[in-house]
Amino acid sequence: MKTLNSFFVLIVLALFSFNINAQDIEVIYNETTIYEPAGENVEIVFYIEIVNISTLEQTVFFVRTLNNLPQGWTSSLCFDVCANPSIDSIFTTSPLQPNDTLQASVHVYPDSANIATAYIQVQIGTFNNPNDRTIIDYTATTDPSVDVKDEFNLNSYELEQNYPNPFNPSTQITYKVGEGGFVNLMVYNILGMRVATLINEYKAAGNYQVTFDGNDLPSGVYIYNLSVNDFTNTRKMILEK
Repeated sequence: MKTLNSFFVLIVLALFSFNINAQDIEVIYNETTIYEPAGENVEIVFYIEIVNISTLEQTVFFVRTLNNLPQGWTSSLCFDVCANPSIDSIFTTSPLQPNDTLQASVHVYPDSANIATAYIQVQIGTFNNPNDRTIIDYTATTDPSVDVKDEFNLNSYELEQNYPNPFNPSTQITYKVGEGGFVNLMVYNILGMRVATLINEYKAAGNYQVTFDGNDLPSGVYIYNLSVNDFTNTRKMILEK
């Protein structure tokens, strides 16, 4: 009986540790595609918030895994201060405390008066659980034909963090369509298997909200992805039963 009890305790501790590691941080970001009029001293910035949702201190790393830039362009990873453009990975020098938020960003510096596009991929994770990473793909474009009104429309796509999160059994997902187009909003489990199709139809420009019901799904981390026109964004949500 003592051996059985010890085994049970080990299993409980193992599950508890897994839950902490699998939910170390929440990464919050908005636009992944930005259009800017070309010109001198143009800087394109993608902003990110990283929240420590665990009960442990977290050392966060920020890695650039793709840096496909037009000739003369550079990009930098930033935790408050931007790193040298040649540096592909940075990490927090002081641990992120539970419930604290860290500001991060990707800065793109064009060097072109013509239409050109940069493609950058970054990965964000923690040293406690380095294999559980948030992957974000960014597209930055300069176009002399883009005026202020066009730029506003192109950048007016958003996929917000679901609320409540964690949730049981349902949650609300809000998104914004800057220009009418075919909207695809899917939910996947952590293994990449699609578990729900929330939207798969044409939507006019506007703000929308949809309910995701996880009543028939097990507890865990789920991924929801929005694709419309040239915009795509992905976020995580947690179902706790």
